[in-house]
Amino acid sequence: MTVPNFTLYNALLYLAFFNKFMEGEFIRMYIYDTNQSFDEDRIRNLLKQPEDFSKYEFTAPAPEELPTFNLPQVFNLGEGEIKIREKTIKTKQQVAIYSIGSFSIRIRIPFENVDEHLLESLSFDKEVEKQLNQIAEKAKKKVEGALAKLYSGGVKISNISELYYFCYLNMSKQEGLKNYKNLIAGILIDEPKAESLDTEYLNYTLSKNISYGNDDVLYVGWEATVLIDKSRAYDYELILAEIANVQLLKFRIYKDKVSTLIQKTTTEVNEIGRMSFLARLLSNRAERLNTTFSEFENEMTYMLNWAENTVFSMGEWYLSRLYGLFASSFRLGELKDSLTRDASTLSTRKELVIEQLREKDNDILEFIIILLIAIELLIELVQIFVISRLGH
Repeated sequence: MTVPNFTLYNALLYLAFFNKFMEGEFIRMYIYDTNQSFDEDRIRNLLKQPEDFSKYEFTAPAPEELPTFNLPQVFNLGEGEIKIREKTIKTKQQVAIYSIGSFSIRIRIPFENVDEHLLESLSFDKEVEKQLNQIAEKAKKKVEGALAKLYSGGVKISNISELYYFCYLNMSKQEGLKNYKNLIAGILIDEPKAESLDTEYLNYTLSKNISYGNDDVLYVGWEATVLIDKSRAYDYELILAEIANVQLLKFRIYKDKVSTLIQKTTTEVNEIGRMSFLARLLSNRAERLNTTFSEFENEMTYMLNWAENTVFSMGEWYLSRLYGLFASSFRLGELKDSLTRDASTLSTRKELVIEQLREKDNDILEFIIILLIAIELLIELVQIFVISRLGH
């Protein structure tokens, strides 16, 4: 048998036929909260190298819809690199800062002419995750340092945070589903062996999707978003994923706060209601509790209004529907309803405290009246005593 001439050209053809190469970008978002709001004018010049959104050609929603969309302040923090199977991969770091007081450290990893094993490593490899965490922590400290100079006393980062992936694949929808269905589903739910899962479950995982055209599709999951599109314009989809995560983080933080506040004040509110007349007069517990409830109520109202206004600003059909997918996947509606119920509990508790304050005011008024009557009687007695003494 004659062996064919296996030239370099033939080798490349062989690889192209038997190996599927990918192009796109993998973005890892670390989302933090500072429990304070940021003035947009003050953070506009917070860091060097701001991102210029005007250079993006956003081909999905109509451009006239975008000015209503409240964009974050985005700054480029430099470049880095990681090692994957002895191969050096370049990374780009960004920070997106939101006026609500949250910020997202983005580790952006563009790739081309690679096989799916690179994407698997970026999604599931613990050693790669460790390297990315180190890069993110360094970027986070840089942002904290800049904010500390801008805000006296610095900023305090919440111990609750979010981690989310955004994966862009430059290919057609048909090609993506045909060749990478299991991998895409695995990324969405952080499951490295998605092929071993039930087919019905995999299909359900991929059911939360939206397409703008005939050849693109975006999948939304709890752990990640995967966008398949050949237009290369996906920064607004990225921002929507980020905003939904910021809202999820805010809702989680305030759920933790309100639960703690309800637990801490239950006994105190009951004790105030059982206070004696004199104890009410001498204690400032009701005033302190009322201030605590009012401050928290104002904070949460501001946060919920920001979330509502952000949603309402997405007037374009595609953006609104896309946000709806994130809200459904993250169960933002349920979290918001739970927060509203907790807020109602606090409101009832605040009314009890206010009622105690009214009673205290009444007690003070009664005490003053009694004191004035006593003083008047004392004066009259003194006068009678003096007159009687002078009569003698």
